[in-house]
Amino acid sequence: MAVFADYLDLRVAVAEQVGNRNISDVMPRIVQMAESTLNQKLRHRKQITSATLTFASGVSTLPTDFLEMINVFGQYGVALSAGSIADVNRCGSEYSRYAIDGTSVLIYGLSGDRDITYFAKIPTITTTVSSTNWLLADYPSVYLYAAAVEAAKFLRDAELAQATQALLTQAINDMKVDDERARWSNATVRVQAVTP
Repeated sequence: MAVFADYLDLRVAVAEQVGNRNISDVMPRIVQMAESTLNQKLRHRKQITSATLTFASGVSTLPTDFLEMINVFGQYGVALSAGSIADVNRCGSEYSRYAIDGTSVLIYGLSGDRDITYFAKIPTITTTVSSTNWLLADYPSVYLYAAAVEAAKFLRDAELAQATQALLTQAINDMKVDDERARWSNATVRVQAVTP
């Protein structure tokens, strides 16, 4: 069983953490601010997702939950190289490079589909009181402390914000360790050079 069943549970816990139950009216905004901050700081394996984009004249719109590109795959599944917009717009870069321009991805001269993998935003839990997501289920302390920091800022309690920020930093560090262990615990190192 998860520590917090849903958004409603988190809302109560944040009010208890900051010692003020009168923030329920602004709680959706506080949680959305926390999610925005976490989207800037976190890159976790559970944020990795894939999509197929359709390009027309070298341009395709990025997914609405896009945060950061991991790979854009070419026609035969080979990952393309990232480049500057100027570099991608050169004729010689056709199908070998991509660039991000605002909410679009560019591949010079391409019309057709390409697969991508990317880091997606954390799904918001403020849509209903029973909403939840992977972060709330797996790392409840990260959500609690991120929302509590925003609540302390709202309450203009600098001391509480600073103390809670330290708890959030530790919770994020613990999350990163867990992520690294899950991704790389059985990894091996291969030297790819000529050895004597």
